[in-house]
Amino acid sequence: MAASRKKKKGTPSGQATSTASGWAAMTSAQRVAWVCLHALVFSVPVAMSNWTWVPGVMMPFTADQFDIVKVFVQRGITLVAFAAWAWHVLVNGGTVRRTKVDYLILAVLGWYALSSIFSIHPPTAIFGKYRRYEGLLSLVTYAMIYFLAVQFLDRLSRVRSIARTLFFSGIIVNGYGVMQYLGLDPLRWGTLPFEAYRSFSTFGNPDLLGGFVVITLAVSLALALSESDFRWRIVYWSGFLIGSVCWITAFTRGAWIGGAVALIALGVAVWRMRGASRMTRVDWSFAGAIVAAVSVLVVRSLQSPDPVMNVAARLGSILEFDQGSALTRFQIWDAAWRATLDRPIFGFGPDTFRLVFPGYKPIEYTEAAGYLSVADNVHNYFLQLSSSVGIPGMLLLYGLFASVAVLSARNAFKRAESDKDVSRLILAGMWAASAGYVVKLFFGLSVTGVTFLLWIAMAALMAPLARTVEIRPPSWGVPAALVIFAVAAVASWGNLVYLMADNAHLQTKIGATYEERVASAETAIRRNPFNDIYRAELGLVHAEAFSYLASQIRLAENQGQDATMMRAEAQRVFNLAEAEFLETIEFVEYEYDNYVFLANLYNNGVGVLSAEYNEKALAIGRRGIAVSEFGPAIRLQYAIALLDAGDIEEAERQMRAAVEMDSRFADTHMLLAEILAQRGDAAGALEYYQKVKAIDPAYPGIDEMIARVETVTGD
Repeated sequence: MAASRKKKKGTPSGQATSTASGWAAMTSAQRVAWVCLHALVFSVPVAMSNWTWVPGVMMPFTADQFDIVKVFVQRGITLVAFAAWAWHVLVNGGTVRRTKVDYLILAVLGWYALSSIFSIHPPTAIFGKYRRYEGLLSLVTYAMIYFLAVQFLDRLSRVRSIARTLFFSGIIVNGYGVMQYLGLDPLRWGTLPFEAYRSFSTFGNPDLLGGFVVITLAVSLALALSESDFRWRIVYWSGFLIGSVCWITAFTRGAWIGGAVALIALGVAVWRMRGASRMTRVDWSFAGAIVAAVSVLVVRSLQSPDPVMNVAARLGSILEFDQGSALTRFQIWDAAWRATLDRPIFGFGPDTFRLVFPGYKPIEYTEAAGYLSVADNVHNYFLQLSSSVGIPGMLLLYGLFASVAVLSARNAFKRAESDKDVSRLILAGMWAASAGYVVKLFFGLSVTGVTFLLWIAMAALMAPLARTVEIRPPSWGVPAALVIFAVAAVASWGNLVYLMADNAHLQTKIGATYEERVASAETAIRRNPFNDIYRAELGLVHAEAFSYLASQIRLAENQGQDATMMRAEAQRVFNLAEAEFLETIEFVEYEYDNYVFLANLYNNGVGVLSAEYNEKALAIGRRGIAVSEFGPAIRLQYAIALLDAGDIEEAERQMRAAVEMDSRFADTHMLLAEILAQRGDAAGALEYYQKVKAIDPAYPGIDEMIARVETVTGD
């Protein structure tokens, strides 16, 4: 037995007898829950549905290749872990660990629930917006993860064990990000909505990856500096090196700031433990290598003409408030603050900002970001929360963050009294990771694939301060445990169906025939009727089919052929599209895009089916403008309807307003030019035709239109 207490050679620090005996003392249910915590920390950051690196796999499994998969994995593992832990306590009895912030967490949950009830769209508030999922359910999941982590992270060896699992997940995620920067990505991606060679890894976006990198930087460095085994120290430093490179190559300003805060905080802890934590030759060697690697990356970036891929230009843009992304961020923040003032108590509901933004965005945003841009997140967690769950909700959640920081700081930054105290650096690493991530949130957005790690870090910090309550197994323990298992099983099935709905949504997008796409869209809606994107997609499938039939009808009539049967089919498909769009608008009144889709459908129906649809186009156009006053796309459709109604003056007024909103939207300039030509203003028409050509030199028919008008003006 004495030999078993000796630390084995090559074993990481903290994995001596305490952990072994802890595992031996666990019941089977406890072991399942503990393994699930590790699986959660490792799997969620890595999870995505693009497996095209596997031979024979040509497509991802879901339309949302990243966040919905992470949500699925996170909720599935959490349900298993919670059910296993509940079985242990209810059947065997045991201890329940309580922390000083438990009631504050319950208050946050309660406020989120109230905000969801009073939300402008409760389904979105509960489930979260598609591709974000930061609704009430995610907060409940975070709270469950926090509770479970507190039950198990009752000793430094276990905190270190979880940190090490996160470290290896970070090796994969950050390493893959570095491969992307080097042009060695083995996966196939479509057109990226950001610069080539920026690291985005398994998160699909450099900004989202940045939050994960901030956390892993602090944790990996804390592991390295607190490790006594020479070989493991090298491993941890190697991971920190990879993370540091990815930190730079994501080119995310918020992550740079958050990472700097995390490293400074950890540096303070190291300084306070300087008596126990001493830099070795390994440390100095890796520190030098990391400084050199980062310096090379920075210098190399300075040669890039792209301001996003140039570190100096990227940092300088933080202070360029009148241009670029800094300008649009301030415009989004302004919209969020005005939304907050309108509903300061309960807000508009968790994760509903995409529905809120069109009604509050300033006209300058449309010009700066373009008519297609709709912000689904504030990119500032203070304002994201204040506009979604109200000022009290924001204060409660940030009060929780502050409480954890203050209560745990003394333990995390305590001066070393002996060499053994260096192991507490892992707590300092968790504190630094939390601080860095919260700072990063001021410039970015919370995502489920990273924010759960913040809650685990908070649990690790609060667990040493927790009090223990002994629980005896109640007489009704087994039936209660079975009920919890049944609920977890049902919830797990729902979680799977939720994922499979997005697989059907993907099939809707790539289906070969109209019938296949309709069947897939209906399957997606049946599996997840709370996602308005799936509903709108079915309407778009019908609308595309109608557009094709309309073109065939025009072609047949131009050739003198009978189009009666085609017109009947077109009417049927039109009715299906109209019904689906109307149902979608009724389901989610504030989603601006659906008004554009329906108005466009009505305008197309006027020329092919019946002039009666003109009144409907006008009505839906007015409703769309009420939802988004500065939306050029809906004004374009409204102007087309006005022209069909013979109101050319109002159509011109609408188009002049639209071109002022977005000077790069070619279609609005084209329609305004046509209106001016109809009104006999050849010079004005020529001016806007030329603007169309400047925006898009390949715009269909633009050269002919310019030539025709020039014959009138004599230019």
